[in-house]
Amino acid sequence: MTLTIDSRSAKQPSTIASLVAAIAGGAIAGGDDSCVAALGRARDAAERNAVLNSIAWVDWQAAEAAAARIDADIGAGRLAGPLAGVPISIKDLFQVDGMPTRAGTRARLPDPGAREASLVTRLRAAGALIFAKTNMHEIALGATGENTWTGDVLNPFDHARQSGGSSSGAGAGVAVGIGAAGIGSDTGGSVRIPASFCGITGFKPSFGAIPLDGALHLAFSFDHAGPLAPTVDDCAILYEVMSGRAVEAAAPARPPRLGVPRDWLAGRLSVPVREAFERTLALLRGEGVSIVELPLPLLGKAWNAYTPIVRSEAAWVHREAIAAGGEGFSEGVLATMRVGAALMATDYIEAQHQLERIAADLDAGLADVDAMILPACAVVPPLRGQMDVDVESGSTTVREAVLGQTAPFSACGVPTLSLPWVRIDGLPVGLQVVGRRSADAGLLSIGRWIEACFAARVDETLR
Repeated sequence: MTLTIDSRSAKQPSTIASLVAAIAGGAIAGGDDSCVAALGRARDAAERNAVLNSIAWVDWQAAEAAAARIDADIGAGRLAGPLAGVPISIKDLFQVDGMPTRAGTRARLPDPGAREASLVTRLRAAGALIFAKTNMHEIALGATGENTWTGDVLNPFDHARQSGGSSSGAGAGVAVGIGAAGIGSDTGGSVRIPASFCGITGFKPSFGAIPLDGALHLAFSFDHAGPLAPTVDDCAILYEVMSGRAVEAAAPARPPRLGVPRDWLAGRLSVPVREAFERTLALLRGEGVSIVELPLPLLGKAWNAYTPIVRSEAAWVHREAIAAGGEGFSEGVLATMRVGAALMATDYIEAQHQLERIAADLDAGLADVDAMILPACAVVPPLRGQMDVDVESGSTTVREAVLGQTAPFSACGVPTLSLPWVRIDGLPVGLQVVGRRSADAGLLSIGRWIEACFAARVDETLR
């Protein structure tokens, strides 16, 4: 087994900011770069990596015409936003003018309204080229990236393995250069899991920070929107645009104080992920980080509260299609929603009250640290079709090992990052960094610090 630091972000020649500068320079001074050229690189990457199945819908001719208009506006001084000329893909559950919304299913979807999603409109206003829709786990109800109707999205590191979900196409696409970034949704881990499995950065902001009008909901109590991109800085720029909130650009001046939920993690991790995590904690201590144990006695109950709420709310969102017989849903998705539809109201309310207590417990724990760190997933990306995995305590389901590692922080609504962290025998696993409620800017700052720490050790074996 080999354990190496994975800092794909350090190897990326262009962040969003540098791409914007290059495109502006090309438009103003007649340089080589342009929005059309950036789109051309995305198209080349899509064609080279077509087997990944990351794209749900694209019209390259229309996108090139839109890119040419953006270049003209930049050259004439009419456009100079923070995303000017940057190609960005959108998960196929957000409304985008001129593009269909299918959400990875053949079932009849609820009417999301005629308006484009606000977050998409904000990206356009900042100069972005919205060029494609990305594939996803059906209606976002799953974390593997496997889909009966649209086909599986494959992992760019090993096509036999899961890409993660439900924002699977965004994760795989960004990892191979199909656009500079992708926008996903995260109900229980759907930004962070594909980011972890595909070796990129994913940011789930605080609940409600980014508007969700024009989006197909999965579970309105937990749904978030967030970016998947090469670096923390890229995610910060996208977050600022979509949320309308400012983010401090600098990393923290001192090493952070980081909490580790050891009691909750006991038995949860695979042996290789545990070994990598313990070695990383030692590495961070060597950089001056204060690592403290974070007792969170109620965190283990979050999974039991999360599951019935998601299933019942998904059943409510799709109630009309279910009542008509559920035609067009895959068997597993329909069965899960029928379980949710049968849930008693008293059980749903009790789960919500239990979650309030869990969130309060988490808030109290996070108050004593700058952030909490833990693996984003308990295992390396599983094989497609794999149902069970081995962890320290024995065998568990893939759902528990993957979604169970991220869902508590969606359910509690706190900001959370997945950073490129290690490769275990060549397969990526992300480091999850959890911030205090509404402290999105502070979490991004800490993420920059950790990212810089890892960047100094690219491909270094963890000893």
